Amino acid sequence: MKVVWRILGLAVLAGVGFLIVRAVRQYRQDSVFQPSPEAGVTPASEGGQKRGISPELLEILADPLDKGPVELMTDATGKEWLVNRRNGYRYPVEDGIPIMLIEEGEKNKDESLIAS
Repeated sequence: MKVVWRILGLAVLAGVGFLIVRAVRQYRQDSVFQPSPEAGVTPASEGGQKRGISPELLEILADPLDKGPVELMTDATGKEWLVNRRNGYRYPVEDGIPIMLIEEGEKNKDESLIAS
């Protein structure tokens, strides 16, 4: 009977260890899209400064119209935009969240941004 209890105890210990490892992996995976601290960006709740887009998220974002890459730009007023230089569409970024709707791109189209 002692052997059964020892085996059961080891199984419970292994299960708890597995759950801890899984929780740590999930936390790391979820924090990939958080803005990096070296970029000087802090959440609005901590200092009033607005959040930026993380480099990992910027890599996977694409223009919804032509599915090509976009680049992050800041205008003279400090507002951030995701710009598609192939068609001049620019999409606003509000508090670190890109608004990637075709209607928004059409509304904010800027012919001077089109690359030759």
